[in-house]
Parts: sequence; C-alpha cells; structure tokens
Amino acid sequence: MLDNRYQTFLVLATTKSYTQTAQQLYITQPAVSQQIKSLEGELGVTLVTYQRPHLTITPAGRELADLIQRVQVQTDKVLDHLKHPRTPKRLTFSTTLSLSEFLAPQLIRHLQLAGSYQEITCRVTNTQAALRALTTGESDFALIEGNFDKSQYDYQVVRQEPFVGVVAANHPLADLPTVGWPDLLKYPLIVREVGSGSREILLHLAGAANVSLAEFSQVITVNNPTAIRELVAQGSGVSFVYRSVAATAIARGDLRVLPLAAGQLNHDLDLVYPRDSYLARDYRNWGAWLRGHQG
Repeated sequence: MLDNRYQTFLVLATTKSYTQTAQQLYITQPAVSQQIKSLEGELGVTLVTYQRPHLTITPAGRELADLIQRVQVQTDKVLDHLKHPRTPKRLTFSTTLSLSEFLAPQLIRHLQLAGSYQEITCRVTNTQAALRALTTGESDFALIEGNFDKSQYDYQVVRQEPFVGVVAANHPLADLPTVGWPDLLKYPLIVREVGSGSREILLHLAGAANVSLAEFSQVITVNNPTAIRELVAQGSGVSFVYRSVAATAIARGDLRVLPLAAGQLNHDLDLVYPRDSYLARDYRNWGAWLRGHQG
C-alpha cells in the first residue's frame, strides 16, 4: 500500500490548494509542502508548479494522481472483501441511456441467473459521468458507447452496433433510394444531450462531412431515447440511434431506417473497467458472454 505522501498528493491534486489539503487532512500547510517535496525528490519528477496564487498539477502529476486513485479504490475493495468475506456480494455498474434499453438488461439477467451477487445496482447516466464513476470507485465497471481514452482503462468490446438515421414511416425522406447530409439539413434534428456518447458519435459523423448541427433547420435536444423514438415516430424530425434502441419500432413499421449515402456505421459498445482491477477476470468473462449473446 502507498504511504501517506501519496494520499496527501491525491488530495492536493483534487483541491489544488495547500490550505484546503491541510484542512482536509488535519495537518499544517508546511507539512503538506514538505510531503510533496519529499515525494518529488524520491520520484525525481516535478508534480506541482506553484506561482501565487495559482497551483498547477503537471502532466506527470496528473498521471500519478490517476494511478493513486485507481490503487486506492482497488485496495479498499480488496480489503473490504478480506475483512468481511461472508458479507453478501454487491456489484454496482453504470450504463448509458441508450445501452440501458437493450445491453444492460441482458447483462443483469445473466448476473442474476449466475447467482453470485446478492445486490446489483445499475446507474443510468451519460458516458462522461460513467467514466468519472469508475475513477472515484462509485461504479465497478461501465457499459458505454462513447469514445474514451483507452490508455486510462481496461475494456472489452462487447458488440459492434449499427448507428442509423431514422425517420417516421411517412416522412418525406423515408422512400428516397439514398439520403445525404443536404437532404437531412432541411428537417429538424432530434439529438441527445451534451455528454451523451450518441451525440458525440453524431457530431463526429457530421464533422467528417463538414456539417455542423447549426446547419439543421432546427435542433431539438432530448435526454431520453424513448422520448426521441416517440418524437421521430410522430414526424417531428430525424434522429440517429443504435438500431437495437429502435428495433421494435422499426419492426412495427413506426420508424424507417434511412439509406444513408455514406453507408452504415458500426460503432463499438464497450464494457469498461479500471486498470488492474481485481475483478478483471469476471469482466472479461462478462464481455465474452455479451459478445456471444445478441438477443
């Protein structure tokens, strides 16, 4: 386990204040400064630069703080298990709104049938919040579709899901042989909120075609896939979703998949977890199960 200097540095990296760090740890400011200088001397790395009144964590310091956070979270989990081996096992994971509609329920049912966990908690949020919960230890793992820094986490690609444009079955675009961005811009766009993986993917697609959301006749932001499906089915505009999110509405004939001129995009869906997690074997097994289970 890491000594107190690492814990002091982690608090400093969070507060960016010697005063607040000293207050949180119930030590003096000179003691905080001394511990940081000692740690820098031992590691041979500059962790902090300080020019009153601004304290800056260096890139090396940021990397170290992330490592300390991961080690602390994993250590706490292992020690809790060792101290309380007979306590019912609990599992908490985060999932994005889109994946909560088809992927998360499949995994929960699989875990339920396996019978290993007495308590399973699923938190539905957006991609960025899900990643933050991994860092803080609030979630053990996450199911996400957004882009993320793969050097910071371990992960399993569990599926490549079609990301499709959809409109109401009676929409003017529904019967066109092919649809390009100039066709889409004539109609309102219904899109997820900032921080959503789905919105990020759409922005990437539009950017590749030199199109911005401001060019659409109207942009409607909705933070719920069910509401988006309903709005599209009513003819309120066009949207982009994972095919599995709209599969029932498509099969029922309420929605039509647009034949995009650029072709269909398949996007990775990932099971993401902290690096060096002591549950890594379980995560790999669950990722393999999800890859083989498409229903």
